Amino acid sequence: MVLTLALLAAGALLLYLGAEAAVRGAAGLSRALRIPAFVLGALLFGVDLEGLGAALVAAGRGQTEIAAGESFGTILFLFSLALGAALLLARSPVPSPSPAMVALPALPVVACAVAISDRFVARWEGALLVIIYGAYVVLVILRGNGPDERRRQADEGKRASPEAPTSRLALLTFGGLALVFVGATVLVASGGRLVDLTTLSAGFVGAAVVGVLVSLDEVLLEVLPIRRGEPELATGNLFGTLAAFTTGVPGLAALVRPLVLDGAAAAAYLAVALLYFVVGTGFLARGKAGRLLGGTVLVLYAAWLSLASMT
Repeated sequence: MVLTLALLAAGALLLYLGAEAAVRGAAGLSRALRIPAFVLGALLFGVDLEGLGAALVAAGRGQTEIAAGESFGTILFLFSLALGAALLLARSPVPSPSPAMVALPALPVVACAVAISDRFVARWEGALLVIIYGAYVVLVILRGNGPDERRRQADEGKRASPEAPTSRLALLTFGGLALVFVGATVLVASGGRLVDLTTLSAGFVGAAVVGVLVSLDEVLLEVLPIRRGEPELATGNLFGTLAAFTTGVPGLAALVRPLVLDGAAAAAYLAVALLYFVVGTGFLARGKAGRLLGGTVLVLYAAWLSLASMT
C-alpha cells in the first residue's frame, strides 16, 4: 500500500509538471507561429493519449464495453469535474470561443449517436467515424486560419513580449505532453491496484473508473490555461476532446474490434450529449462561462454517477 501511494504521488507530480510545461509551451507557440490557441488546444490537447491508448487496448482484449464506456467517460470527466473545477477557480468568467467552434462538435456527436443507436459499431462504421473526425480537424484549422483570426493573432503578436525560440517552445510543449503521458500512465497503473473486483457493469467501470483515471490530466489542462490567462487553450481542449472521443477514438477502437455497448456505456453517451448541450448553450447564450455553469456541470455529473451506479 505504501508503494502504491508513493507511485500515485509521483504520478501526480509528473502530471502537474508536464501539464504546466505543455501549457506554457503551447501558449508561446500560438503567439510565435500565429496559430490560434484554440486550434492548438483542440489538436494537441484534444486527443488524450492515455484515453486513446486505454480504448485501443480494451478493444484489442475484447473488452469492447469498457472501450466504449471509457471513451464517453473521458468526455464526461472533462465536461464536468475538469471544467467545473476550472470555472470555479477562474479569476473571471471564461470567454466563449466563436459560435462556430462551439457548434462544430455537434457533427461528431450526432454521428456517434447514429453509429451506436443499435449498441454495435462495425468496422465500416468505425472507419466513417474516423473520417468524420478528420473532417472536424480540417474545419477547425480552416476556421482558425480565417482572416479575422489571423488579424487578431498578428495584433496579439505585436503586443506580446519576445518569446523563446520556436524550437525551445516546441520542445517544452511536446516534452510537457510526454511527461503528462508518463504521469497519467503511472496514476492509472497505481490506481488499478486500488480498485477491487466489483459487481458493477463493464460499461460503468469503463466510464466511471477507467475514464476518470486516464483523464486526471484534463483537470490541469483546463485549470492551468484559465488561471494563466490562456482560456482558448482550455476551450480548445474541451471541444476538441468532445469531437475526438465521440468519433476518432471509438472509430479506431472499432477498427481494432467491432464495439458492443452495454446499457451503461449507452447511458454515458446520453450524459455526454446532455453536458454538451448545457455547456454549449451556456457559452452561446452569454458569450462566457462562470461559476454558475461550473456548479451546474458538477451537479449533473453527480446525478449521472448516482443513477449509473444503480444500473
